[in-house]
Order: sequence, then structure tokens, then C-alpha cells
Amino acid sequence: MFDTTIDDIDFSVFDRLTEILDVRSDRALSLELGLSHSGVSTARKKNTLPYNAIVNTCVKRGISLDKVFNVNVKHQTDFNKNASEESTKVLGVDDLLAANALVDKILEELLFTKNLPAERELAICKKLRPMLIQKAFEHNLNEVFVKTIAEGALYMA
Repeated sequence: MFDTTIDDIDFSVFDRLTEILDVRSDRALSLELGLSHSGVSTARKKNTLPYNAIVNTCVKRGISLDKVFNVNVKHQTDFNKNASEESTKVLGVDDLLAANALVDKILEELLFTKNLPAERELAICKKLRPMLIQKAFEHNLNEVFVKTIAEGALYMA
């Protein structure tokens, strides 16, 4: 839904996708991702990644997001054990999609009542989405915790 601007984007995501999808140009990669003809080159210029297009293409083709985003293992605190113990959990497509859906739901609920201009709402979503997805994993996709964090962040914005 939204693209996220990050200062130091790892554009090797595009290189890995080019190799995995066996395409030779940004234009061909754009078409594979369901973007406009210049979608990938525009994303490079604007320092954005079209996450939804990348995730949707990978899910449809059965491509591991771990391989595309070069993610091997994610460390997460297991709240059922001692707080000092850390367990290792490999994140999959379903985990990422669940976290993204949770964050979408929370942002939609919180921003709907604010009656903000569309540009301001998009800017807030771009800033909060990465942090909220991280917090969703830290709190085992607990909606109450993530919503509370989002409310606090919105209050400070």
C-alpha cells in the first residue's frame, strides 16, 4: 500500500530480484513486479522500495522473502520464559504478512478519526510503519501493545 523512504536502502534487493526472476533490466523487473515500466528506476531515484509489489510477487511465485531481503535469523525475546533468555525464530512470509496486516489495521483505526490531509496521513504511515512492524514482532503480534505504541507515537507527532 505505502512505500517507505529509508536513508540507506539496500538496493541489492533489486539485484537479488533481478537474478531470482531472471530479468535483465529495471524495466523488465518493474513489469514482473506489476509496476509501471519505469517503476524500479523511479524507486531507486526516490530512495523507496515498493514493498507491496515485492511481497506480492514473491508470495505468488513462492519465492522466500528471506532470500530477497537477505534475512537469515531474527532474535526475539520469548515472554513465556525468563526475560533474560533469548530464543531464535526464523520469520516467514506468513509472519511478515500478519505483522503488516496488524499494522495496517491499527494505523487505519487511529488515523481515521484524525481527519488529516492525505499527504500528512501518508507521511505519518511512512514514518511509523517500520517501527510498528518491529514492535509487532517484539511483542508477539499483540495488538494491544502495538496499538498503545502507535497511539503514543501519534501523540508525539
